[in-house]
Order: sequence, then structure tokens, then C-alpha cells
Amino acid sequence: MISEQLKSGPSTKQLNSDDTLRVGECTIHKRQLEAFCTSCHVLICPTCLMFGEHKGHLVDQMDKATKDIRSSMDQAAKDGILRLEKTETVLVDIRHTKLTFEESKQKVLKEVEQTFASIFKLIKQRKDEVINLINQHYEIQVNNIDTQEQIWMDKQSRAYDVIKLAKSTNDYQLLEKATYILESMEILRQTPTYKNVYIVNSIDTTFNLNNISLNLSEFQKGLQNWIKLGDSVLIQFKC
Repeated sequence: MISEQLKSGPSTKQLNSDDTLRVGECTIHKRQLEAFCTSCHVLICPTCLMFGEHKGHLVDQMDKATKDIRSSMDQAAKDGILRLEKTETVLVDIRHTKLTFEESKQKVLKEVEQTFASIFKLIKQRKDEVINLINQHYEIQVNNIDTQEQIWMDKQSRAYDVIKLAKSTNDYQLLEKATYILESMEILRQTPTYKNVYIVNSIDTTFNLNNISLNLSEFQKGLQNWIKLGDSVLIQFKC
């Protein structure tokens, strides 16, 4: 029985003998699908169970498997793991972190521009190197955020799918999607954790040479090691 927040339309009927005849045949053995493998969460035929890859696996009648899956979906709804707010809250946190990254990046790049604006064309090459270093740093860090965003977008999509399937009165469709449904509910039960990412808080514009009086050759050589990334600030985001 599906919980009130998912239930709509007429009550789902149980599989009867006529329904069993309409669920299809095994693509491997060309025999009627007559049981549900509880080990692999798929419909199987007698040959699959006796001689095929499901030999020795636990099986259920299709009507019992349907009841069990619906019971799991109902419990998942009661536990709140199908609530879309759960995934939406995490996605908001992830996207806010991305925005913070972009703002930090723009701030640091602005500092770089201001620093180099007052310097001769000789530092043009070093300027490009510093900007490239900053972009590489943020690219590496933001890739982790993008990965977590995609994971939680997938979780949100799974929640939508399970809700839709929970409203379906088609038992065969439910059994056919059993692996996806049970896998999705297991994924949605996972507790959000925190990942560490680093933003560049400032740049170090110290000209790190002991010799204050520099000739052109020494100055050019010194520019090669001028401008490095400054302190990093650790921020956390839910994923």
C-alpha cells in the first residue's frame, strides 16, 4: 500500500493467472516468465532457475514480489527518502558553493589585473602564467563540485522516477523496473556527507629576492618566480 503522499487513482490489483500469461517470455530461453528472482531483482523463467544463471537463487511468486516491492516503496515514502526537498536542499548548497567559487575567482583575477597594470610589458608572460595557474586551481577544485552536483541531480531524478512508478497500477512495469527502484531507494537512503574544496583567498605579490638593487637581467630572472597563489580558505558543502 503506497503512502498518502504518493497514492493516486484506483487501487493496484494483484497479479492473477491471466496477468502472468501477459508478462512476456524469457529472451534467453523463450519460455514464459513465471517467477521473480529476489537475488537479482528480475523476472525469470523456469529454465533460468533450474539450469541458467539464476540456478540456486531465491525466488518469489510475482504477486508476492509485487507486494514486497510496494511495501518497500511505501516504507521509503514514510521514511522521507523520496521527498524532493532532500535532494533540492543539497543541490542548493552545491550551487551556492559554485557561486562562491566564481566570486572568489573573479576577486583574485581582479587583484592580478590591478597588480600587473602598473608593471612593464616584461611581466606579460608571468601574468599569463599566474592567470593560468589560478584557472587550473579552480578547474581542479570545481570538478569535484560538478561531480557531486551530477550525483545529486541523478538522485533527484531517481526520486521523481520512483514516485511516478509508485503511482502506477501496472504490476509488470513495477517488476520490470524492480532493480532500478530498489537501487534508487538504497541510494536515496545514503546520508549526505561533506567534501573539502579550496578557494584562493589572496595572492602573494612579494618580490622574493634578497638583493634590492637589481639590473635588468636579474629583474627579468626574478619575474619568473614572482606572483604566487596566497593562502587558501577551506569551505565545505553538503553532497
